[in-house]
Amino acid sequence: MQFRLLPLAGLLVFGLLLFFQAPAGAQLFETKAAQAFMIDAETGTVLFSKDADKSIPPASMAKLMTMEVVFNAIKSGRLKLDDTFVVSENAWRKGGAPSGTSTMFAKLKSSIRLEDLIQGVTVQAANDGCIIIAEGMSGSEDNFAAQMTERARQIGLKTSTFVNSTGLPADGQQTTVRELAQLALHLWRDYPDFYRYYGQKDFTWNKISQRNRNPLLAMDIG
Repeated sequence: MQFRLLPLAGLLVFGLLLFFQAPAGAQLFETKAAQAFMIDAETGTVLFSKDADKSIPPASMAKLMTMEVVFNAIKSGRLKLDDTFVVSENAWRKGGAPSGTSTMFAKLKSSIRLEDLIQGVTVQAANDGCIIIAEGMSGSEDNFAAQMTERARQIGLKTSTFVNSTGLPADGQQTTVRELAQLALHLWRDYPDFYRYYGQKDFTWNKISQRNRNPLLAMDIG
């Protein structure tokens, strides 16, 4: 079972390289990416590092921290997968169809199960899904972002700071590729029951089917 899980864990860690436009390759290689960081998922051994501690905006990788907060709440019994959250006008406009960003096309004022929102975020990188969860859990996205940062410190991320749940551009939002890899490894190790969502190749919501945005899934490497 461990053999099957490790490649899937690697999807997130190796995905950091793809996200920052780094070509895949062997241990010794050059990359045009400004920052890159690659580790062995099982041992934590650093395989490649380039400016790994430079502060950068997380973009959609911030959604990893959003899901960590959600997974932790489910694991501790504060939330259930069948809990429902209402789509506010703010979530619909800022992250839904009108926003022109990655979305699961949640319908305004509808109620959505948490598990569907999780799949929207992990598979489609849905901004509306993130905001709906943030408002449902903490009353506002600002409150949720503060909770994200607090939780980041609890799991050992020393510099990552979050201003929103989506990773959309915002002053003060920062992380490093080293801490993103650390976060990905934490998700794999601590939430095996939920980490599987990242390996889901597609998700259909509101009669719209979308493929997972992680290009490594199409390579059938695990």
